[in-house]
Amino acid sequence: MKKKSKILGAAGEKVLLTGNEAVARGCLEAGMAVGTAYPGTPASTIMEKLGEVANELGFWAEFSVNEAVAFEVAAGAALAGVRSLMSTKMLGVNLIADALTVISVTGVRGGLVIVTADDPQQFSSQNAEDTRFFGMLAKVPVLEPGDGQEAKDMTRYAFDLSEELELPVFVRITPRICHSSFDVELGEIRKPKRDGKFVKDPKRFVMISTYSRPRQAILNEKIERVKGIFNTNRWNNIVDFQNGEIHPPGKVFNTFGVIASGLTYPYVEEVLEATGISARVMKLATTYPLPEDFISDFMRDLDQVLIVEENDGVTELQTRALAQRRRLNVRIMGKDDGLIPRSGELNPDLVGDAFEKLFGKKFRDDLTEPYLEAEDMVSKRVPSLCAGCPHRASYYAIKEALKKKGLGGTVMGDRGCYNQGAYEPLEGIDTCICMGASIAMASGLAHSGTDEPVLSVIGDGTFYHAGIPSLLNAVHNRANIVSLIFDNSITAMTGHQVNPGSGVNLMGQHTGYANLRKIVEACGVENVRVINAFDIRKLVDAVMEEMDNEGPSVIISRAPCALVVERNMRRRKLKTPVAVVDLDKCVGCKVCMKKIGCPAFSWSNDPKPHLVIDAHCNGCGLCVETCPFGAISVPGKPDSSLGITVRKEVEE
Repeated sequence: MKKKSKILGAAGEKVLLTGNEAVARGCLEAGMAVGTAYPGTPASTIMEKLGEVANELGFWAEFSVNEAVAFEVAAGAALAGVRSLMSTKMLGVNLIADALTVISVTGVRGGLVIVTADDPQQFSSQNAEDTRFFGMLAKVPVLEPGDGQEAKDMTRYAFDLSEELELPVFVRITPRICHSSFDVELGEIRKPKRDGKFVKDPKRFVMISTYSRPRQAILNEKIERVKGIFNTNRWNNIVDFQNGEIHPPGKVFNTFGVIASGLTYPYVEEVLEATGISARVMKLATTYPLPEDFISDFMRDLDQVLIVEENDGVTELQTRALAQRRRLNVRIMGKDDGLIPRSGELNPDLVGDAFEKLFGKKFRDDLTEPYLEAEDMVSKRVPSLCAGCPHRASYYAIKEALKKKGLGGTVMGDRGCYNQGAYEPLEGIDTCICMGASIAMASGLAHSGTDEPVLSVIGDGTFYHAGIPSLLNAVHNRANIVSLIFDNSITAMTGHQVNPGSGVNLMGQHTGYANLRKIVEACGVENVRVINAFDIRKLVDAVMEEMDNEGPSVIISRAPCALVVERNMRRRKLKTPVAVVDLDKCVGCKVCMKKIGCPAFSWSNDPKPHLVIDAHCNGCGLCVETCPFGAISVPGKPDSSLGITVRKEVEE
């Protein structure tokens, strides 16, 4: 029996929800009719949770092929007057910027909310960009919840605000909101209205320059109007702290103030309660545009204001400008003064350090010492590909081919779980920049005149996302590169979300499989091969041969994700095979560990030095290929058809 989703609880009920689940519930309470996303940690589970209940509640949910497409799908629905959501990690906002900065000019007819998950600590991201700058760029309001309850309520409110202004609205969250659990009181679920009707208005929606110019003035008027709305926003609050106690504003007099946005407010509260420092504190939930009158009144009788925010000093920048324009005699402090770190997540310790620098009072250590002790006790682990991952086999084959060629070589990498191949001992990629960059950067390196072979690696999901234009460009400009597409028919890194190669969409509809080989051939690539990732000898030979061919070549290295294989074997009550080591043949050379570094490997010196393979093994057989002494075997190797895809017709 299928378990009922937590986001479907009854109104008035208090439920333990993650921040992402709270956002999803907020969408249900707002009557969202269309939801789109591209998977990206820490935001992936928002659309997953919505997808679980979409058919039951009657709205549309999809994982789109990339973030730009996801936003444009949501925007198209919003132009037809239905409430729409697009969720993404902050890097996806880069892709939507083109459409976003125009949709803000046209405006929308149904609520359009963009939930963006920033990653200031870079837990799963290659930079720590701040989405609030995109709000400023596109002149789109930004809301910033401080806990799970606010994440739900602000998401619901964002749809109302969007329709009131006819503007998209950002809801900005971070991993500590996304993945933490909160007690959330639920409201009424609103029935979605999928009754869209696009009313033609060329002067509004056909954004040629003649029609766009007058719309720009309308957008400027809207963002000024938002400032007034935010002046009375119910999530912007002021309290006074004195001797560790909280007082309503005006009950005590303070000359030192703090403006804390989002999740930083409880850190400030914790530090002030522990140190007894007196301060007037604003909890700021509307970080663009600022509620200027509200903040001006807050600062009017203060001598100093400390801005506490994660990522960049966006609030600090705006507050300094506001104080100058309104001629307020107050010192604004924060990141520019070195009090608040410019990078990484904040926590009570870091906020406490800022107060210690200002007041000489140390934030007490007893709250954090146990956590620091526990951190020291935890073993430091290097990230690695899973045991049985086909990407390990592909990297091994590439390295063996380059070694046999003896010409050096550069491998341009891409974004996906195959990033973990960057670590020892595989060290399989030399770059990793952004989604889809590998093929184009390989082309650039090839055209630079390098005398070494140039290869690129890209996952199937990333290829659908952003790799196709780069491959088309490589063909058009005759780039002499070898591109390997690691095809496991799923978006694995972010939690096994479906993609066009999976044969099914988020709504559970069977869609047919995108045929990678035909797509590659349609781009004009003449040399295309599809090879089982674990057919090492064939894969090594193919890489070596394609390095000798002129123009771009593509090798599709195909095998299902090891975790999918394991999961499907458990469902079928099949035993997962484990590789075994013949101690009589193992000479303790460690070639297996030095070449592939499988996490199922360990070492023993009893009764003699030898490899140990533990239960994490799923019998992929790569180690059998690498052992020079034939000391490893796999009894009952699993059938690769247990993966999502069973497309045999295109394999060589």
